[in-house]
Amino acid sequence: MSRALLALLCSGCALPAVSAGTFLPAGDLAAGDVHVSLSLEAGRVLAGPSDVGDLKGGTPPPAQQYEASTWVSSDLSLRWQASDRVTLEGQLKLTNPVMPFTPMVVGGAVGARVRLRHIPPTGGFALEIGGRLVGIAAEQRIDRSSDIYSQTDVWNYRSLGIEMPLIATYRVNPIFAVTASPFLRAYWIRAWHDVIVGLTTTRTSLAWSPVLSAGLGLAAAVDVGPVQLSPGAAVELVTKPGPDHATHFIFEPGIAVGTRF
Repeated sequence: MSRALLALLCSGCALPAVSAGTFLPAGDLAAGDVHVSLSLEAGRVLAGPSDVGDLKGGTPPPAQQYEASTWVSSDLSLRWQASDRVTLEGQLKLTNPVMPFTPMVVGGAVGARVRLRHIPPTGGFALEIGGRLVGIAAEQRIDRSSDIYSQTDVWNYRSLGIEMPLIATYRVNPIFAVTASPFLRAYWIRAWHDVIVGLTTTRTSLAWSPVLSAGLGLAAAVDVGPVQLSPGAAVELVTKPGPDHATHFIFEPGIAVGTRF
């Protein structure tokens, strides 16, 4: 199959990836402030074709590109400081198909942060605790043919999750701050695999299954005029759907850029 045709067939093929989202510092917003940011990181992939459990002969070579632990993931985030202590936030979850490499929306999140400690006027330590509800949907497809035989495989993923970060920030001065963010995540994912041969479709499903994780994110924030640049990384201990998968660590570097008004 030509590369151009494969790109056309996979134009909607995305991995169900979610970002750690550990970049945005605590304590920076005053009541009424709005903060908009865009992050780019190696997000966690919740499941792949092999997790459905019907590939007895192994994952087909064209689908092996979807068997990844991390993949490019982005958040377009909007935060509103509703009061001195409460921040409301919404996110669009974006990821990139394997081919072509173009951002597409795969889900969203809504949540809130509660400020437990304010940054003193001269700088110092701030602490916030957060909670988010997250929804993700993704589809993957491959087409195979040999002589007169042709087969289409379609994998679909649906996921609902809860994320609970604790955000601790130390603001050194008006330009520079550092953030540490331990977090817990619990997702429930459902997946199904449709095999289409001619007019016949056979489906194998993975029932709603939990995927759990815990991690720690570290980030710096540099404020240059109205723009805040925040590079960082997270280390996360993760599971995958099903009882036979061992836990493993993943590394999630990334960067966020934002502004407030």
